[in-house]
Amino acid sequence: MSNLKNLFVRALLALSFLALAPAALAGPVYRVSLNTEAWKGQSGFLDLSYGGLVGSGTGSAFVSNFSGDFDDSVEVYHDNEKSSGSREEGFTLVSGDMLAFVSQAVRFGDMFSFDLSFGTLGEGLAADFGIGLTDVDYFALDGFPGFTFTLLAGEDTPLPYEQVPGVGVAAVPEPSEWILMATGLFLLGATRRMHKQG
Repeated sequence: MSNLKNLFVRALLALSFLALAPAALAGPVYRVSLNTEAWKGQSGFLDLSYGGLVGSGTGSAFVSNFSGDFDDSVEVYHDNEKSSGSREEGFTLVSGDMLAFVSQAVRFGDMFSFDLSFGTLGEGLAADFGIGLTDVDYFALDGFPGFTFTLLAGEDTPLPYEQVPGVGVAAVPEPSEWILMATGLFLLGATRRMHKQG
């Protein structure tokens, strides 16, 4: 009977790993934070773009969980062919020969943050995901050079990026990774307990 329980627990452990593995193998999620304190009292735009040169691979980026002082009196601009969604649901930007673009009106002075993840970039040249801050006349904010993630064909993880003052980037553990780890530890403990009893 003990061997049957042991076999059952091991089978359950293997099935858990198989069920959760695809989510755990998905590309990382990045939490991007922008400190706009240097431009306190000014208004402008937070611009997100994804794409590259002619021949760039096709891929997607998903941006969600926005926080910051957004100006909802100005309609969010995005190209319906290359980008879709909303701040509440998240935006999907599709890369290619032309840039996918989303621009949101903001009031500077606070921290702005969002989560960013990438689908695998298709065959072709590399593509860039750019983050820009502009004033109300669409000129880049003085002192903010912009920030770029670069993806190579066949990848869902960007190349190492150069740090930019005022921009923080941190990898966010996926809930599925926590569930996978907790399930594995629970079943490992159960297996050991059963082994000691048997």
